[in-house]
Amino acid sequence: MTQTFDGLWAGLWAILSSNVIVAVLTFATLALTSRALAPAGLGLLVLIEAYGRLFDQILRLEPTQALIRLATDQKNNPDGAPFRRLIKFGILLDVAGSVLAATAAILLLPFVGGWFGFDDTGSGLVLLFCLTLLVPAPMTARALLRLFDRFSLYARINVATALLRLAGTVLLYWLGAEIQHFVILLCAVSLFERLAPSVVCWPILQRASGRGVMATPLRGLLGENTGLWRFIWAANLSVLARGSTRQFDVPILSGFVGLTEIGLYVLAKRFAMLLIRVGSPVQLVVYPRMCELVSRGDSARIAQFVTAMMVCFASLSVVGLAVFYLIGTPLVATVFGAEFTAAVPLILVQLVGACLLLMGTILNSALQAVRREGQLLTISVIAALLFFLPIPILVPAYGIIAACYLFAGVGAIVVLGCALSFRSALRASPQRPARE
Repeated sequence: MTQTFDGLWAGLWAILSSNVIVAVLTFATLALTSRALAPAGLGLLVLIEAYGRLFDQILRLEPTQALIRLATDQKNNPDGAPFRRLIKFGILLDVAGSVLAATAAILLLPFVGGWFGFDDTGSGLVLLFCLTLLVPAPMTARALLRLFDRFSLYARINVATALLRLAGTVLLYWLGAEIQHFVILLCAVSLFERLAPSVVCWPILQRASGRGVMATPLRGLLGENTGLWRFIWAANLSVLARGSTRQFDVPILSGFVGLTEIGLYVLAKRFAMLLIRVGSPVQLVVYPRMCELVSRGDSARIAQFVTAMMVCFASLSVVGLAVFYLIGTPLVATVFGAEFTAAVPLILVQLVGACLLLMGTILNSALQAVRREGQLLTISVIAALLFFLPIPILVPAYGIIAACYLFAGVGAIVVLGCALSFRSALRASPQRPARE
């Protein structure tokens, strides 16, 4: 068991400590933005970003998990060409996906902008943000930072991004800026998020694989990486299904409740997302370790590893929920104002769902490591359907808190389904002695 955690804690500490810092900075940014723009302005800012991110998430295929899973074996190959081929493929996929997503978002804006309530001014601000999405997403660069155990660099980029956003928000708040200035800040942060990882990672890649990555021909890629496209499609569809409850919930709920309840729901959702932001990067560290254990055929050790991580998450979740139950009301009243204290029950339920989803991320990584992407996709689709289908019945009857309970239910379904699938996968795989 000790070998399993060799080098793990340093990576975990770098990721978790940086994400605690990012969460605090994000919380401060949210508070200042809310006070500067008021609910209507904040809502417009959120919708502008959500519109672009929606196309980016749906149309851009993300190669991260596939690259880590397959490059784990390729990076030590004496012939560096297969590794360079795989990385070139990831870079080209990032470029093509980003251009496709941004182009679609821009071309469809005149047709679907009315659904989001964008007027001429709002549409111009949306167009400005969508232009930043033409810059290639740095998913391959982020995968390489994880693959080469450069978690401290990965963490510093995340902290730098949060600092840039907060510094800009403080300046705009002090100047009494309006919505268009906050959109310009949003664009600047988006560009930094996309460029910084690639700039930092490129020298590391050249030292590891030599020059000529982009000159390496792609011929032979699929033969060297069996199931590459299947892995990418399954992983992306699974992420899309899991993320749908966080990406599409507000537009759907707006048809059943008023603006006040939507505002309370969004605040509760932001608390849950902050928690997920703090905890979910653990999978960035543990997934490469899981892939190594699977490559060695060490089923017993990977089971111990996953169980230990789940117990840690569950223990921390219980403590965190108890703390918020005690201090939640004064915290919300102090930071956001007394009018938002009605959101405290919603926040508590959303936090329960977030804790369950964080436990699910460990099992998600485990299922991908043992190549059960199809089962993970099935679980994600079922969970999403069980979130959206009851909304027209439960939300009008019980109010917006019903949506929060549905979100918590999604977390429970993901944990149970993934746990059963992982157990089945381990029973089906032959146990091989671990390499010394």
